[in-house]
Amino acid sequence: MARRNIPAAETATARREADRRRLEEARVREANRRFYQALENLSLDDMEAVWLPSPAARCVHPGWPPLEGWTEIRESWQRIFAHTHLLEIAIARVRLHVAGPVAWLTCLEEVHSQVEGRTDSAQVYATNVFVLAEGEWRLALHHASHLPELPPVDESERIQ
Repeated sequence: MARRNIPAAETATARREADRRRLEEARVREANRRFYQALENLSLDDMEAVWLPSPAARCVHPGWPPLEGWTEIRESWQRIFAHTHLLEIAIARVRLHVAGPVAWLTCLEEVHSQVEGRTDSAQVYATNVFVLAEGEWRLALHHASHLPELPPVDESERIQ
């Protein structure tokens, strides 16, 4: 079998594309980290900095009806934060895909919260869709659903 010589320019282009992909993946992961940090900080200002401020934004909190547009989504976070005293979220089993100006990330959330004096823990599966808007990755959709009991997460998979 003959070995194909790949031109240096083609190899360099492939390397640049791989570097660009890794950079964008890192930027999406950072946007996702800021989202979960805003949640744990119970910070509406931080949440606003992460979300796409658009009527096209969507959010589904576990057990809630779908929310449409940043205004509804912002109001939901405001209500959640007003009644929450503690929120800790560890994410694991993260899967990320970037396709041009859109990226989607799925993960398992291990949520520990204290709401109005009641402590609760839950496993939630989340899908976060980000769009590249004005050079920044902004959250356009967060969909979170409660999960039945799952096997424990290996510590090596835990991110936060």
